[in-house]
Amino acid sequence: MTLLKKGLFLFVSFFVLLDNVYPFFIQNKQSTDSLLKKANSSNDPLIGLKLVKQALSEAKHTNNRIGIIKSLNLAAEFYADLRFYDTTKIFAENALLAAEKYNINTYQGDSWIYLGNADYGVGEFKHAIEQYKKAALFYKKTNKLSDLATSYLNIGVCESKLSLYPESIRYFMLASEIFGNLKDKEYLSSTFNSVALCFVELNNYPKALEYNRKALAIRQTLNERLAVAQSLNNIGFTFKQYKKTDSAIYYLNKSLGMYKAGSDSSSIVLTLQNLGSSWKAKGDLPRAEKYVLRSLHIAENYGMTEELARGNADLAEIYTQQKRYGPALKAINITITTAQQLKLPELLMEAYGIKYNLYNHAGDYKNALLYLNKRGDLKDSLFSVAKNRTVDELEIKYQTAKKEKDIAVLQVQNSLGQKIVKQQSLSITILIVASVLLLVLFVIAYNNFRMKNKANMRIQLLMRDLHHRVKNNLQILSGLFTMQIENLSDENTKIALRENEARLTSMNLIHNKLYLDNTTTKIEMNDYLTKLLNHIKDSFAGYKQNEVNLRIEVGNIMLEADKAVAIGLIANELATNAFKYAFNDSGGEIHLALKLVEKSKLLLTLGDNGVGLKEENKNKAPSFGLRLVNLMARQLNSTLVIKNNPGVFYQMEINI
Repeated sequence: MTLLKKGLFLFVSFFVLLDNVYPFFIQNKQSTDSLLKKANSSNDPLIGLKLVKQALSEAKHTNNRIGIIKSLNLAAEFYADLRFYDTTKIFAENALLAAEKYNINTYQGDSWIYLGNADYGVGEFKHAIEQYKKAALFYKKTNKLSDLATSYLNIGVCESKLSLYPESIRYFMLASEIFGNLKDKEYLSSTFNSVALCFVELNNYPKALEYNRKALAIRQTLNERLAVAQSLNNIGFTFKQYKKTDSAIYYLNKSLGMYKAGSDSSSIVLTLQNLGSSWKAKGDLPRAEKYVLRSLHIAENYGMTEELARGNADLAEIYTQQKRYGPALKAINITITTAQQLKLPELLMEAYGIKYNLYNHAGDYKNALLYLNKRGDLKDSLFSVAKNRTVDELEIKYQTAKKEKDIAVLQVQNSLGQKIVKQQSLSITILIVASVLLLVLFVIAYNNFRMKNKANMRIQLLMRDLHHRVKNNLQILSGLFTMQIENLSDENTKIALRENEARLTSMNLIHNKLYLDNTTTKIEMNDYLTKLLNHIKDSFAGYKQNEVNLRIEVGNIMLEADKAVAIGLIANELATNAFKYAFNDSGGEIHLALKLVEKSKLLLTLGDNGVGLKEENKNKAPSFGLRLVNLMARQLNSTLVIKNNPGVFYQMEINI
């Protein structure tokens, strides 16, 4: 009986103990969650970190595994807010290790996001993209759609920082589809804004305005004043880039009016800078300077480094136009230093262009040429990055497809092998021998393929270097012509230099097309001749005051480079003569046509509706330009026909 009572006592005591300990465990678990909740709601990262460290300590004490991972991730987020990116990585990596150790996949996506944020913060955009893509994989597995869309949004932002705008738009559209399905209007409007900015960079302003207006319409339904102001600013910025300055100022002033009177928040900085740029474009430099200086004051107060750099670029342009070269140089040097630190290649390229213009206006042609070349080299580098990125992606797709194909082949071979084993061993032996022979042949073929690829790659590198040198020399010559024209007072000398610069441009356009597309030696004539004639028109913009319209009708014609150069030089000389002599300071029209009239014959015509060829000029010896035209015509086995009714009309049949 005593033993029974003792056993009963122990049994009851166990449940009393369990009743006391279990609530204690629950209380500690809730304490961790409570601390994390308070930390999440904190606006001060330092206070948030203090609460997170308490939560982490509590979670470790109670072996709350989810609490440990959450605490490490939240600490990483706060350190990223404080721009301690190395520490951010340490906490995010520890969160990943804990998740792998405890086999908890739910929060690994968050850890990859914070690693991506750390890389983004130091300008390592390629690495950030890799981290965000890993986050997206985990969010897909755990069906966290909102977080998946945010990952796509982050990837799109990084792609835009690398100037890969089509790829950026692709990820933004993936994000917008998810946000739309989730009815998340706030993030959907932000995504549309990002899409619009990419279209601005691609010079597709109608599309940019379309997405900006979509974002504005959503934000107006949400009745969010500051978000509406941001959308109005974005529309104004798009109009500014579109060269529609009055519309830009209208929307930017509407944006400015959305803020409280006298308030100078960080949100207002971009609007002020855009207003400054717009007034600069209208020629009101004092008003432009006022807006930009105000934006710089606010940006400095809020530690907005990139905005400070962009504002100083605007200020440098204003000071250059005012011939205040010292302050202009100081401002643009701030932009260049910041763009290099933040790894913003497009801003750096823009800054080099501004510095070239500054030195050019100041008469320091040596430094002007230096920064013109720096800008050209950086532009080439950006093009190479985009091209290499495309090649890498194609290589990955190729290797993936190849592996899938190899796996499918192996599966078929295994299936056949099993059947053959059942039938007879002799067939297996034959199959093995055949496989070995095929493998030997494959190795031989593969080695030949690799050797051929290496040879081709060397040729491509040599050609790329040659193209680059030719391109730089053409740019230097063009830059020298431009600088000489701007600083000459004798009009006849200016005209002669303009003509030589136009001839150079006709060859430069051909070279650029061959350089950008190394898969063909043919030139698309419609695009080439349109750009050439528009360049000639622009070169006479300050010389001939009245408008001359261009009417260009060129069929879908592809020609080899030698024929394209000859036709380009002919068109250049004839169009230049028309601009110089046809209109006598009155407006008119120049019409160029290149059409296929027979299977292997082209008809080139160029005419104007000007004053025509004067009688006294008909018997004069031909100018250098016309001698060049006749030389090119002989090269094309053709003859130039000239008619004079009422303007001058040229015609030439070309065999192809």
